[in-house]
Amino acid sequence: MSSPKTILSIEGPTASGKTALSIELAQTLGTEIVSTDSRQCYKEMEVGTAVPSLEERAVVKHYMIHSHSIEQPLNAGTFSIEAKKHIDELFKKNQVVVLVGGSPLYAEALLFGLDELPHIDKAIVESTRNRTLEELQQQLKACDPQSYTTIDMMNRRRLERAIQVYEQTGKPISYYLNRPQKKLDFQIKRFRIDWEREELYDRINKRVNLMIDHGLEQEAQRLWAEDNELVKATVGYYEWFNYFEKQCSREEAIAAIKQHSRNFAKRQLTWYRKAREMEVLSNREPLSQLLERIKG
Repeated sequence: MSSPKTILSIEGPTASGKTALSIELAQTLGTEIVSTDSRQCYKEMEVGTAVPSLEERAVVKHYMIHSHSIEQPLNAGTFSIEAKKHIDELFKKNQVVVLVGGSPLYAEALLFGLDELPHIDKAIVESTRNRTLEELQQQLKACDPQSYTTIDMMNRRRLERAIQVYEQTGKPISYYLNRPQKKLDFQIKRFRIDWEREELYDRINKRVNLMIDHGLEQEAQRLWAEDNELVKATVGYYEWFNYFEKQCSREEAIAAIKQHSRNFAKRQLTWYRKAREMEVLSNREPLSQLLERIKG
């Protein structure tokens, strides 16, 4: 009997070193990479989403990187359908495929499928759209504290959806996310790179500084003119908009990017702690040792 097709999913919070590890792993195994990042798929966003460099993508081919436009945004469901097509094609020539990304909802949608959420009445949809961001945040905190710890508090669309589900059904959206695992035609091994909290936060702060050196402000300036809702909900961009509109100083905008990036990492870690069958990889292990653990 031939060995089963296998997905090796490298996950973890922002700035944890996923890209470097996944490239080394794919090189070692002679395979390619499918991204499960909810923002790196958009070609208009490069510096602020920390996409693998052209040099890194030349070493190992990546899929779902700069594959779409912000003018036609994907959700977790449509993303997973397109990413699965790449996996199916890669399995025709490879026994193993590497996934990498810091968007656990997108990774789990791809690996396990999504739940069927209830239909929402039009009146409820219109009502939530008339509420302020702060009102949505406070309502979610009261009705669904579990989702409050994982949803990006600046992502208005996700906040509205969570509130809409609660008002339609009386149940929190997290109730619908406890899905049984679907039957898979491949085996999955999930790994998360672990860091001490303060070390991770320091890496995040340094990454933001590096992004600014590489032109993050200029990229945000260009996207500000687009007036795109997806960009407005993306950490690393919307903070600049307040600066461009003279609502804060440049230093305050940069501090906000660092703070919001750290907050995002905290939500990622909360989600990963509840993720199914995920092995933790210590950043203190030598790369060669990590690779052997994963391949084993």
